[in-house]
Amino acid sequence: QIYYGFINAGHAIYSVTKKNEEISVIVQGRSNSVVDLFFKIRDRYESRINTKSLLPFYFKRDILEGGDKINQEYFFNHKNNTVKTQKGEYKTNAKSQDMLSSFLYGRTFTSSFLKRKSPFFINIFINEEGYNMEVKYVGTEVLNTNIGKVRCIKLKPKVQVGRVFSSPDDLNIWVSDDKNHILIKVEMDILVGSIKADIETAKNIKFPLSITD
Repeated sequence: QIYYGFINAGHAIYSVTKKNEEISVIVQGRSNSVVDLFFKIRDRYESRINTKSLLPFYFKRDILEGGDKINQEYFFNHKNNTVKTQKGEYKTNAKSQDMLSSFLYGRTFTSSFLKRKSPFFINIFINEEGYNMEVKYVGTEVLNTNIGKVRCIKLKPKVQVGRVFSSPDDLNIWVSDDKNHILIKVEMDILVGSIKADIETAKNIKFPLSITD
């Protein structure tokens, strides 16, 4: 469930599927009928990732937010450290991730690694630009959610300042403190307010969730 300030603004679905040597990650978000009247949102992100390297080979981003539209398509070549886009071909840092694959990659780290190695860094390619994203381990918290009280790890990635964020510290993420590391909560301060997303349901979870009494 997504909130803009105190307003119930819409919902998003995050799905991960695996077939042969490919992982497909899709995130779809949309505003509800009330918000549609003044600021319609229809967002879709897709990443295809190699199961062995956990590196993306394809990324697609289709965004409609109010009157703004963004359509991006990236083809990653990790042998040459390049990304081909509609705007041309760009050099990237080695083992670069996209927006979605970076989160999947981060989920592979154990809780002890996150605590011991904080901050850690992930090479990301976004908006035709590569950068080395810093992620800090903040601590653990127990959050009341629709699926129960979940013990979580709180992480703070440093984001790019510009179209969405005014400060590199405007994003906080909570993931379950277990082997799943599923996304439980997101809070972000943006240029025109704040957005919060809370987990509503979770299906086909591989390992036991860190539910507390």
